[in-house]
Amino acid sequence: MRDKIIRIHWHSPIPFEDALKSELTNTQGLYYITRIFGTKETSLYLGIARYHNTIRHRLESHRDKWLHHYRGQINVRVGYITYPANLSIDEKAEIINHAESAILYDPAHKNLFTENVDKRSSYSYSELYRIENEGDIYQLEPRIRMHEQE
Repeated sequence: MRDKIIRIHWHSPIPFEDALKSELTNTQGLYYITRIFGTKETSLYLGIARYHNTIRHRLESHRDKWLHHYRGQINVRVGYITYPANLSIDEKAEIINHAESAILYDPAHKNLFTENVDKRSSYSYSELYRIENEGDIYQLEPRIRMHEQE
């Protein structure tokens, strides 16, 4: 069976407060929050914004609910779906959801995202994909095959 592909381009990390003002976050997609404390960078959270929600709005929500408890510099990497392209809003939302689920469930990421509680032990899907992470992926696996997660 040939893999269906979801390709995500991850931008370089930007400080959290700058991310709240950046045009990069005024859209739908994925985001990856890390913290630098001393000389160590730690992955905290992988999230999504779909439909009429924006990454910026989701980041503001995290800041108000739990992110303010962390010391150090908080950074955000923004991930855009580059393939498949030209999707309807519903198709794009479904692809974003599949990508987040596969990344969080992947065995290499099980203990990576301390603030994520959903999708670490199971998730539902309607299609099997190969996720290709490109750009500044930090601790993300470059390739994730949902076929291997069954």
